[in-house]
Amino acid sequence: MEAAIAQPGLLFKRVLIGFWALFFSLVALTNLIDLLDALGAFDWTFLNSQNYEYLRSVVVVYDVGAPLTKVLLAGALLIETVGAVLFWRAALGAARPLVALSWGALVWIAFIVMTEFFVAYKAESVFRELLTMTIATALAVALIRDDAGAAAEA
Repeated sequence: MEAAIAQPGLLFKRVLIGFWALFFSLVALTNLIDLLDALGAFDWTFLNSQNYEYLRSVVVVYDVGAPLTKVLLAGALLIETVGAVLFWRAALGAARPLVALSWGALVWIAFIVMTEFFVAYKAESVFRELLTMTIATALAVALIRDDAGAAAEA
């Protein structure tokens, strides 16, 4: 704890990266449960994202059927799982945070592009907000010194 107090800037950056690790992990877990439900593996409402039904409502504009919708959800699950792994590695000091943040930005940009492709404008704002939060985190990681906020030595 003393090392964290000595480097409050580093602590702040680790808290931000830890948030993203937890966030991507929860999103991946809830989408895994939803995908397993959509595949008929089990019916579980706890931690079920309901994204399969949401995706069905979005892709209906191009008459996309259930099998392709399941593939889209599986693809989202894959990129979110990769994000979770990258953020946990960064949080634990095994990887550079900007690599995970770059992946996170790519995920949100891809989701924004897909909402445009499927003309799902109402869904786009959350992804713009997540992209903005990712950019803000990247700026904090890049610009805040590890010792920022530490007591000045006399």
